[in-house]
Amino acid sequence: MTKYLRDAEIRGFLREPTYESDSNRITYLTGCENWFTGAAMYFRKALPVQCSGVQKLNIYGCPNAETSCDESTLGIAHVWVNVPSITPPSLHDCKSQQAFVLDLAHAGIVAASKRFAFDVAVFDEAKLYVEENDYRLIYQIGKSKASPDRKYTAAVFCRFDNQYISELRVMKHDGNPECVYHFASGNEHSIGQLRWDGCDKIRIPLTAVTGDAHWNIFLDGRVRFVFPKSETCDPHHQYQHAILLLDGVFVVPDRIAGLDLLERSAKAGYKHAIRRLQREQQHQGIQADHPDVRL
Repeated sequence: MTKYLRDAEIRGFLREPTYESDSNRITYLTGCENWFTGAAMYFRKALPVQCSGVQKLNIYGCPNAETSCDESTLGIAHVWVNVPSITPPSLHDCKSQQAFVLDLAHAGIVAASKRFAFDVAVFDEAKLYVEENDYRLIYQIGKSKASPDRKYTAAVFCRFDNQYISELRVMKHDGNPECVYHFASGNEHSIGQLRWDGCDKIRIPLTAVTGDAHWNIFLDGRVRFVFPKSETCDPHHQYQHAILLLDGVFVVPDRIAGLDLLERSAKAGYKHAIRRLQREQQHQGIQADHPDVRL
């Protein structure tokens, strides 16, 4: 049976090529949250590749040490890539950090290809693709689905800037765009497969929480996040729904709706909601006294 290298990722930056962890970390890449997107798009573009010796690569930056690749254990191999021991002066912005990590990832792939004899040409092409597309991370989640009347096709895309942004893109039958909805702040680990509920309504599940949470998106422009257990007035789920909206985790933030749910949960005596509501009220008081303070 044909086997493949299916996964690779940048795991960290260590002073020595060992499995010891955080105390050896260096902090090249602090300050820019999306430094990793160059490597993430690179791996997405190239993988999987046929390779019988390894299924996953963990790539580490190892200051002032020889670039090398271990033998795989249970299909996982570790790659150590030589990097400077002090922060290079060129890493002054996100784009330069993305380029640095892309080069690190490619060096790790080249080292692994020599040990495990897989074709590196697809990775050369993927590296060029990422550079030519200015390190943008964007990809489709799941399959495209046609509407029941076959007039439209819908698909969910994820892109990353300073956070994950999920978009529903609806295309006309002739291939021209109909509309784009920014409906979530999530990725493929939190968003399920869309389906059409009729010819003008799309349902997209939020898989990261229990309780059949989902988005209803209509072609007339309406977008509604639905949390059925919250709508039963259960204080725990009202609190859970409120936190999603207040913190913008997985969903587009909505402070007004979030506070309303939080107040209802607190009035029902839910202690976590009471504590969070007290903190929100304190923050509002600080902001009222000092309007220039950002919370």
